[in-house]
Formats: sequence, C-alpha cells, structure tokens
Amino acid sequence: MTITNLLPAILVAGPPHSGKSVLAYLLSQRLRKARVPHILLRAAPDGEGDWSYESPEEVRVRQRQKGAYTTDLIADLERAIRSRSLPMLVDIGGRPRDAQFRLFDACTHVIHLWREVDDRQEWAAWLEERSLLPIASLHTRLEPPDSLEPDATPQRGMITGLDRAGPQVGIAFERVFEYVQGICSYAPGELEAEHLRRAPQGVALLTMVQLAETLGLARPEQRLHWEPEHLPRLRELIPPGEPLALYGSGPVWLYAALAAHVAPAPFYLFDARYYGWMAPPPVILDSKQANAEFKLAARPGVSDVRLQFQRRQAHYVLTPLPVHVPSLPPDRRVILDGPMPIWLFAALAQGLCQQAALATYEPRTGRIITFWTRSV
Repeated sequence: MTITNLLPAILVAGPPHSGKSVLAYLLSQRLRKARVPHILLRAAPDGEGDWSYESPEEVRVRQRQKGAYTTDLIADLERAIRSRSLPMLVDIGGRPRDAQFRLFDACTHVIHLWREVDDRQEWAAWLEERSLLPIASLHTRLEPPDSLEPDATPQRGMITGLDRAGPQVGIAFERVFEYVQGICSYAPGELEAEHLRRAPQGVALLTMVQLAETLGLARPEQRLHWEPEHLPRLRELIPPGEPLALYGSGPVWLYAALAAHVAPAPFYLFDARYYGWMAPPPVILDSKQANAEFKLAARPGVSDVRLQFQRRQAHYVLTPLPVHVPSLPPDRRVILDGPMPIWLFAALAQGLCQQAALATYEPRTGRIITFWTRSV
C-alpha cells in the first residue's frame, strides 16, 4: 500500500533565467534563519549548491558542472521528493521534457515565475495538468519596485531583484516567504522527534543541538556556529572507537571529524535529502578501480595531497557504494576538496584516518580546515 507523504514539496517553476534558483536559495536562507527545518532540492543537473551563491566567481567557475537529465537521475530525484523527511523546496530545470514531468507530479505546491507572456502560457498549461496547489504566479524583472494584485489568491504580480550577484528582496518576496513559512512550520520538535525515533537501535545518539548546548554554544533564535577550535572539547565528550549516531545540521568537517574519531566503530548520520538514517559506505584504499559515479583524483603538493572530487555528469544523485581511493602517501595531510555529500566526507574520514592528517577545503571562505591528526 502506498502511503501519501503529507509534508509539503514546493516546486519553484519557470523558464531559464527567470530567477527561480535565486528565489529558492533566498527562501531556503530565510527559512534557516527562522529555524524552519527543510530541504532545498536542486533538481537541475548543474552541480550548483549554496556554495555557488556564497563563493568567489573563480570558485563557481571551477566547481560548476553542467549535466543532463537521465532516466536514472529522474528516478532518483522523484524518489527523493516522494520519500522526503522534511518540507522541501524543489528547484526544477527551466526546459522540462517527457519523464521530467514526473518531478512535477511528485510535488504538492508550486511557485510559478515567468518573464515573457509566451513563457507564462506554456508553463501555466503544464502546471494546470497537475493537481499542485498554487502559491504564487509572478512576473520577474531585475529593477524594483515589486507590485502585487490586492487580495489575489494565489499571489499575482511583479517580483524584482532576483539577481544572483546582489539580490534585493521586496514585498512580493516577503509575501511568498510568509506563505511558505506557514505551510513548512511544524510544532517545535515534531519532525525531529519522528526522525530520532527511527535512529539505529543500541547506538549512542547525539544531536548537534545537544553538543552545542554542552559546549555553551547554543543561543536562542540564532543559528549554531561551529569553529575548528571546538573539536578538542567534542573529542573529550565522545568516547573514541564506539558506535555513534549523529543528527542535525552541521559543517562537513565536523561530521568528518567525529566519523574519524569513532573509527573503526560504525558511524551513522541522518541524510534528510535522500536516504534517512545511513552508515557511510566502506572505503577501499590503494585502489586502481574507478568509482562509477564520480572521480577522486590525488593532486600532490609540497606537504599535502589534495583529493579532488568530481561528479560524473550522468550521476547527480550519488549512491552510497564502496568508495575506491587511489594510493596516497601516508606521511602527508590529505585535503578533501569538492562538493561531496556529507556521507561521502564521513566515509573518507573513516577510511583515511590513518593518514598523517585530514582536512577539508571550504570554497565559501577559501579556508583549509584540519579536522583530524593521527596520534603518534
């Protein structure tokens, strides 16, 4: 029997260059600030993430990878939408075709952006064929001001300022956000309690909030802010070499550090986007076999080795298969570099914890953060 997922999945729809990816990003950022748990699923195979809005231009150019929709990708994205564990924003591609409309059908609500009348009519026809609940239909342009039709349900009018380089939001964005926040908000702890109820049994379970409160970092109405200087205290709190399940939003280097800390014991994390509770896949060292869905290339430096990740274009959603890692000199720090999912960072941290040191590269800031040093 198929169980209907009652959590909202909001499709942000419109033609290319209509501002839908910027709007999805801004809505997600505002929801985070309001501490509303959610997922932003970028269902266009262009390799973009928050880093593409928050990083210097040279980093965006280096990391961005244009891909193509495939049968497997569409199936993976549809599964992710239908099995969502949190309210979801879905940023769809601008030229949907054929099986891609299955992604529309998996959603519950829609925000429709358009630039030209022909675009509006074409997309409106596609959307009318589906039973999506409309939130807004908005004409987009860069120059303010916004304008809204009074008392229109759904919202109709003009939204401006959806500029990737310097967005400037106005009244139209505020009205859309107000509606999105309303349908994505649940009673405090309701969703988290359900997720924690499904955690692996017989394993120590910790949340990021619990860790932050223990360290005195939690502040009312403020997003948790972690720094590498917190790692020594965390290692004192968590027994090494014992199984651990970790839940909550946190930086990849923090997850990687704790995965390495408990190795070789099992480490579990909650992947809200695709898999729910999962253990990172095993890592096969000194392997000459290529990974099917991505590349890991070792780039030696003077004192470091940069392990660079590159997704193969046909694989936008990665499957947690065994990870093959090329030969690495054990006396050098390994820098994990690239837009990997958090479970892959954790897998590499556990598999490579016998290296001299492990670090991550942060594209937003250009920092290299050493999160693990081997005990001598």
